[in-house]
Amino acid sequence: MDHRDLEAWEPEEPSKGFAERVVAAARREETARPRPRAARVLAGLLLAAAMAAVIGFGVHRTRVDAHGSVTADTRQEVRVGTRALAVLEKGAHVKWDGDVIEQDEGDVFWRVEPGARFVVHTPAADVAVKGTCFRVQVEDGEGEMNRKSVMSGAVGAVIAATAIVGVYEGKVAVSHAGQSVDLVAGQSAQAGPGGVHRVGGGPADEVTPEPAAASGTDGERELTAANANLADTVREYRRKLEAIEAQKKKLEKELAEAQLKLTDGGPMKSEYELTKQDWKDLAKEGELRMRVPCSGPRNDFSYTPENLNKLGLAPQDAPIVQQAFQKSNARTWGTVQPLCSQALNGADVSKIGLQACMSVLGEMTRQQSNATYNEDVREVTEIMAGMRPAPAPGSGADPLLQAYLAMASETQNIESDLSASLGPDDARRVVFGDTGCWWNSSHGVGPRDTP
Repeated sequence: MDHRDLEAWEPEEPSKGFAERVVAAARREETARPRPRAARVLAGLLLAAAMAAVIGFGVHRTRVDAHGSVTADTRQEVRVGTRALAVLEKGAHVKWDGDVIEQDEGDVFWRVEPGARFVVHTPAADVAVKGTCFRVQVEDGEGEMNRKSVMSGAVGAVIAATAIVGVYEGKVAVSHAGQSVDLVAGQSAQAGPGGVHRVGGGPADEVTPEPAAASGTDGERELTAANANLADTVREYRRKLEAIEAQKKKLEKELAEAQLKLTDGGPMKSEYELTKQDWKDLAKEGELRMRVPCSGPRNDFSYTPENLNKLGLAPQDAPIVQQAFQKSNARTWGTVQPLCSQALNGADVSKIGLQACMSVLGEMTRQQSNATYNEDVREVTEIMAGMRPAPAPGSGADPLLQAYLAMASETQNIESDLSASLGPDDARRVVFGDTGCWWNSSHGVGPRDTP
């Protein structure tokens, strides 16, 4: 591709909210001793997200071409067809001809708009999506990927290649050697000579054999295709039934709570309006609930006149609500930002945002120890219930525990701030009503095992 074409285009800022949809990551530390494989995988996944989130560092767009080939000398953003955006790290190579897309080298972050099937071919696996954010890292057995063909005629040449796929948004299918793994946001997989399997957190591996190529008569081929479609249909129905069953249990629980409140004659409560007894009940189940305001469509924590009217508030109450929400965000971000930066080796996380940083802290804690993550959730719930003291400043408490505790405390803090100006009833409606922009989060890890 002519470099003059690249220079003809002006740099563009990332789309609004793009950085918050991907998980930010750590800087690579230059050391003479190689890190363990698992650490390199985690750091690589997190690095790609950080580079996509802070994409303003000298990224340029190219024109949309039906075919092309790009080897990145530095981080480079490329439009691939009409639906895909690829962010190539230094040394990465991508080429495409219509809908045939090949990545045979390096790290690439992909964002694909929803639409028809979209496949990225690598030496180690095919990655199929319908609309998502994901990242593909291709390397050989030594960690350095040399240029190889990724199409079917070069199996011997690429036998040592490995592909690592991480999903930040949407759903991806990773296929290799007759096997396929479906990934959703927050999951990753590795494909290579040993097959394809999930790595890191997430549910247990669900590796599905791909249907063998049909041979013989037309009738036999049709039967093979019909069986494959039936198997896909059965799997999809099973997933839907599991989702329905989970939703049914949740609705039954909510119905029972509502009936109890009606019997008591008390007002209906939000599931996030928690008393000490409510927190104790959650502690028995190992469940944590958090609710904080989000910045809203204007990114300034403001309420529209319509929202104020729904809450029974006057227009002059708008600055009071806005200032209380901004104060709440400053409190939580003041706690979470340094913890997030420290977890990412001192990286600047100011543009990443609260939700992305919370995702990073949670995922890194799970990667290090799922038991630590579970215990952090239980201990925060117990602190909110008054069953154990909060950690003292400088006590070295786990970063995720500190972040979750700051988040869990915010409904009480906001309600207290608003009560001073609006009164307790209006404050309660604002904090626990269904109006405005709120980030609700619930984490259930179950009770501790009893000996």
